[in-house]
Amino acid sequence: MRLDDLARGVPGAVLEGDGSVEVTGIAYDSRHVKRGDLFVAVAGIHADGHAYAGDAAGAGAVAVAIERPVALPTGLPVVKVPSTRTGLAEIAAEFYGRPSRLLYVAGITGTDGKTTVTHMAEHVLMAGGVLAGAMSTVAFSVSGAETDNTSGQTTTEAPQVQDWLRRMVDAGVKCAVIETTSHALVQDRVLACDFDVAAFTNVGHDHMDYHATWEAYLEAKARLIDLAASGAGKGIEKTAVLNRDDPSFERLSRRPIQRRWTYGLTTASDLHPLDLTMTATGSRFRLKTPLGETEVALAVPARFNVYNALCAAGVCLAMGVPAEEIGPGLAGFDGVRGRLERVDLGQDFSVFIDFAHSAGALASALAELRPYTRGRLIAVFGSTARSDHDRPGMGKAAGDLADFFIITTDDPLREDPAEIARDVQSGVVGKAPGKDYEIVLDRQAAIRRAIDVARPGDTVLLAGKGHERTMQMAEGSQPWDERVEAEAAIREKLR
Repeated sequence: MRLDDLARGVPGAVLEGDGSVEVTGIAYDSRHVKRGDLFVAVAGIHADGHAYAGDAAGAGAVAVAIERPVALPTGLPVVKVPSTRTGLAEIAAEFYGRPSRLLYVAGITGTDGKTTVTHMAEHVLMAGGVLAGAMSTVAFSVSGAETDNTSGQTTTEAPQVQDWLRRMVDAGVKCAVIETTSHALVQDRVLACDFDVAAFTNVGHDHMDYHATWEAYLEAKARLIDLAASGAGKGIEKTAVLNRDDPSFERLSRRPIQRRWTYGLTTASDLHPLDLTMTATGSRFRLKTPLGETEVALAVPARFNVYNALCAAGVCLAMGVPAEEIGPGLAGFDGVRGRLERVDLGQDFSVFIDFAHSAGALASALAELRPYTRGRLIAVFGSTARSDHDRPGMGKAAGDLADFFIITTDDPLREDPAEIARDVQSGVVGKAPGKDYEIVLDRQAAIRRAIDVARPGDTVLLAGKGHERTMQMAEGSQPWDERVEAEAAIREKLR
């Protein structure tokens, strides 16, 4: 794409220099610049790209985008923008042909459940004959073909988001579902996505190191409604799908948008279940919606998955799926890797893997498993490095809700795993070390210990790692697969 054509489509951009140069890619990290790239000098938390603009030019960048003057090689074309953070989003969208305007796009945000709702909605769309795509913590999916998300980010930077949207358009996809974090909203990674639906799971107390207050966190999430309300029109009503049972509802419901649907477990919500029956493996209910009713048989356990199904149903209805097709679509959904994922090799106790890595998520997972546990509820979990998650709160949740638990390691990076474990342990109340819980820093050993002590009727929850394929240690990233470790421990016990 010619640089002058690219700059012309970016709001507030001013081009200085030769606009005829061909741009073949967008880069925001000087270490990853390829010849032909336009380098966008973004100011990040730890480094400012303006300091590396010269390095980017030396690596082959044909132009740079900046928001303030920097020293650059003579003759290098420059695109001046009011903000390179917002500029990166607009530049990437323009480079890839504004693909979100050629799709119906739903954003899923919230503290817990985003990944499940994202893939649940994608599954219902596909089951209804609508080619769909998804971007989540776990994977990028285009018409059912999945690629693992190994970026370490739930919502990637704007160039990757726009690249995947472009791939979806090229593959004939009609609807895209994007798991959207508060960080991504604040950092404008999805600024140039023309959303049609903004859906919310819940808003807990997460990322307080970044947002400082719950109100700031909620405000960050609420930006998704603003983006949907102001996005390019595509012939469907701009819709917010809100959890009426969550404390966030009152504030989010004040945000102006064309249409607002609520979901929850009572008849006060637009989408709600009737005749709800819960089992150890799922649930059954009649789903009441503003556009009709449908019978639902969920094959994924836990009450929070009923909420997830209601949210996904609202998303799909807003994107045009008939109400009668929602139930059959949900019935075929068998879960997301690492989200209350059952590990069953014929053992006489239950084992689940879950991504729960905060106090609230751990408490929720344990509470959901308790009613279907005949014996003891056993948990294995840790807390991550630089975690804003409540470490003592995780210890309290395990102490309150598990019969036996093991505190272990979860992505410590350069922090001392023993110190992290002590932080978690400080929240444990009324439980005796060595009797009610143990600290086993080696995660493999911790899993084997939990499986070894499990008796018939017990439930073992392996929390924190979920779908992840690496363990982030001081010496670097190491391969890790929670399911592989769980299966190995079970096989050893069954021998």
